[in-house]
Amino acid sequence: MRYTLLALAFAAVLTPVAVSAQPIPPPGGPNGGPPPEVRAKLEQIRADAKANALKAISADHQTKIQAIITSFEAGSVTPKDAVQQIDGVLSPDETKALLDQEGKMREAQLAARPPSDSASPAPQSPERPRQASAGRFLLTLLASREKLRDAMRGQRPQ
Repeated sequence: MRYTLLALAFAAVLTPVAVSAQPIPPPGGPNGGPPPEVRAKLEQIRADAKANALKAISADHQTKIQAIITSFEAGSVTPKDAVQQIDGVLSPDETKALLDQEGKMREAQLAARPPSDSASPAPQSPERPRQASAGRFLLTLLASREKLRDAMRGQRPQ
C-alpha cells in the first residue's frame, strides 16, 4: 500500500512535466503557416501583384529583366547584383509604379491574414535597413521561390 501511494504521488508530480513536454501543434496548416484558405488568398494577391507589375513594364524591359532572372536562377548572378541590374533597366515611371504595386500587395497581404498572424513584422537589421527597391520586388515575384530561398541561405553568416 505504501508503494502504491508513493507511485501515485510520484505520478502526480511528473504528470504536469510530461504534459508540458508534449509538442504543441502548429497553428494553421501542417507546416505552421496560415490555414489553407488564407494561403490561397495570399497566393491570389501575389499572382495579381505579379500580373499588375508586368503590366507596368515595357515589353523591351520585360525581356531584359527576364534575362537577369534567368541568370540569377542559373546561379551566375547574386541576388544583390540581380536587384541592381533590374533597377538599372527600369525607367523612373516603371520604378514608381512597381513600388506602388508592392505597397498595395503588402497592405492586401496584411488585411488577408487573421489578426493572430498579423503580429508586428520582424524587426529590420539596424546595420542594413531595408530600402524600397523595384528590382527586389520583381526578383521576389519572378524568380522561383526555391532559388530565392537557396540564395538567401547562402548569404547568411554561419
